[in-house]
Amino acid sequence: MEPLVSVIVPTKDRAEQLAAALESVAAQTLCDPGSGHRVEVVVVNDGGASVEDVVEKAGLDEVKLVESPGSHGHATARNTGIEAADGRYLAFLDDDDLYLPEHLETAVAALREADLVYAFCRTSDHRVQPGEEPLHAKAFFDVEFDAGLLLVGNYIPTSAIVCRNDRAARFDPSIPVLVDWELLLRLVHGHGWRAAATGRPTVVYHRIADQRSDTVDSTQIVAGHDRYRQGYPALLDRWPVAKGSPIEVLREHMTTFNDECHERLVRGEPLPHLLYEQAFQVLHAAYTGRITPADVPARLTATLT
Repeated sequence: MEPLVSVIVPTKDRAEQLAAALESVAAQTLCDPGSGHRVEVVVVNDGGASVEDVVEKAGLDEVKLVESPGSHGHATARNTGIEAADGRYLAFLDDDDLYLPEHLETAVAALREADLVYAFCRTSDHRVQPGEEPLHAKAFFDVEFDAGLLLVGNYIPTSAIVCRNDRAARFDPSIPVLVDWELLLRLVHGHGWRAAATGRPTVVYHRIADQRSDTVDSTQIVAGHDRYRQGYPALLDRWPVAKGSPIEVLREHMTTFNDECHERLVRGEPLPHLLYEQAFQVLHAAYTGRITPADVPARLTATLT
């Protein structure tokens, strides 16, 4: 009998976080022996130090460890895990995130009506331990699915996704950034996949400020943001929308805002933590009519302060 779900976990040199992530999978209600379901975990070590001991101590019934001799990035690591997966469904978990106990059970139930589902996320700015209830964490990523909104920006972290195991579900390693958003756009707008939110916050999405920010070369920070700044319009070009449409207007506002952020970094001014989450809330408010499109530029600039 095939596993019901294969959980793909890419990792590199974050043994402590990986141990916590795997512990959160082992605690899934769907992994309970009484559930009658098999859950397989595929850990892909993307060129980091060995994690064999971490995997062995995780308490998982079914686990595969794939060791990559070199580092190839998240897209390739996830694809490697998918190729090794035997489950009917695919779930994804970054090694620094956590599942809450009912995540997989809730997602599988929702897949009866969709090809891809995602959970809402509790977004935490400090490390949450497995078993801890993250009541402090704000649900930035708690947006019901809307295919049009997905054309503006991504509101679905990879760790929240569970989908059917299909050849189309592969990440594109040819692009340097936004591979998760590219996959979602391709599945929904390219392959016509039905997507839905489970409506429950069952994933802890860690967004922790870089503790090494005072030692990181500022040119690296600028270059990293510039890759995102250029990657955003590159994906928009892949999925054009009608000229002058509300979606195009919001895209233009976000493009201008990305340029504004880049100019700030070049001047040596840091960007606020959780900036993307707050900026997307502005876009969502405009998309749903809670603010006017004309209000968007000023609201976006306000997130910088």
